[in-house]
Amino acid sequence: MMRKNIEKAVIIGAGPAGLCVGWNLVASGKEALLLEKTDTIGGLAISFRDGDYLFDLGPHNFHTVHSDILRFVKEILKDDLRQYFPTVKIFFRGKFMRYPLKGINAFTALSLKVMPLAILSFLFARLKLFLRAPKEDDSFESWLRNRFGPVLYKIYFHSYAQKVWMLSPSEISKYVAEKRVPVMRISDYLRNLLYKPVKKHHSEDVGFIESYYPKKGIGQVTTWLYNKITEGKGKFELNSEIVAINGKDKKIESITYCQDGRLKSIETDMLFSTMPLNELIKALKMDVPDTVREAAEKLDYVSEVLFFLKVNKREVFDSSLVYFSDPKIKFNRIYNVGAFSEDCVPAGKAAFCIEFTCNKGDDIWNADTDTLYNHIMDVLGKNQLILPSEVDGYFMKRITHAYPRFRIGFERNVKIILDYISTIENIIVLGRQGLFCYANVDDALHMGFKACEALNSCQIQGINYSELFPQHIYF
Repeated sequence: MMRKNIEKAVIIGAGPAGLCVGWNLVASGKEALLLEKTDTIGGLAISFRDGDYLFDLGPHNFHTVHSDILRFVKEILKDDLRQYFPTVKIFFRGKFMRYPLKGINAFTALSLKVMPLAILSFLFARLKLFLRAPKEDDSFESWLRNRFGPVLYKIYFHSYAQKVWMLSPSEISKYVAEKRVPVMRISDYLRNLLYKPVKKHHSEDVGFIESYYPKKGIGQVTTWLYNKITEGKGKFELNSEIVAINGKDKKIESITYCQDGRLKSIETDMLFSTMPLNELIKALKMDVPDTVREAAEKLDYVSEVLFFLKVNKREVFDSSLVYFSDPKIKFNRIYNVGAFSEDCVPAGKAAFCIEFTCNKGDDIWNADTDTLYNHIMDVLGKNQLILPSEVDGYFMKRITHAYPRFRIGFERNVKIILDYISTIENIIVLGRQGLFCYANVDDALHMGFKACEALNSCQIQGINYSELFPQHIYF
């Protein structure tokens, strides 16, 4: 059992999860030092200005099942948190289709030649699923083929998944499909055909969730937390690369980090870590079992290049998000900044963030700005969406750890690591990267509150992560 008189805590990472922990600690009178690897507060939940435009690092559609988090954000942002009604589409064969694919629309977008095959394939797949459990159902590919049939799977899902995850869909865990793809029953398809919409909640179906967005971008949330932390006993050390996390006898004692070429060390009573889970294990200078280090080596993250485009016209397409599944198109998604908040773009203008998923060091990652711009304009110009003469400016940013890569078997490796971490007396890991989980900003904030509740109740040693963060643990 851990001591109750925790006075000094170190938080690795100043993203929304780390900031939420820092704010809770400072609000209770404790000291908190936040070590941030970059020169910016907010992690992936920042908003930044370029001229008269405000951008986020990718789309942050704020929707949540955590009513307490929604109340919290409403309280801190007040009228600046606005409800809006997003539309999501797929750009398929030169046309925009609504996403998620619902009912008969999944078939009517196909050619007359392909449609009968898709329908028969779908019905046969559902019949097999009804009669017996499938032999293989553990991968993104097998899970979707078993529910949509091989024809629809190949047309709508295969290429996009491979492009986004930089991995064969047969190697991606079914966890991704379960999280990202709503599945309807055959009776629901029939109701849809009769124009009787089916209201079935799914976290990725914008038609049945309440969506909110801050007036000046998601960075309003993280900026508020930063200001409150600095008003109290909170401090930040930016450009701080973690070198070692030192401890013995199942307890963290100090953290060594490099800042501006200088090595520094700080002792701590309590460590909260949001750094990538595999990198945390590498940094631990303790008697870590080989099985834990081997499990960490099997975890990796997807990188992204975000390309920002400023356009000298208002109307381009009416969607908040557009997905591109064609493998010949190198980018996979575009988010329409003005559709999230008109206050983020000047009057009469538009702005977009084009996402390229990649691996750090590959051709996309190393591509220069003009190379990616030319590819974007080849696609958008060819489809008469945006012409070069309508572009006011462009730039790009690179993200090394955009989100975890959920390979088959990742659950087992994460469990091995968390089972070990739970034996250390004074550490809690949290956040998207820290827990290696599917999490948005609201989830990160929720984890920050839950982590501090665990601290206050002194239930640290032997912590059960599946109880502390049940919505983000998969075992």
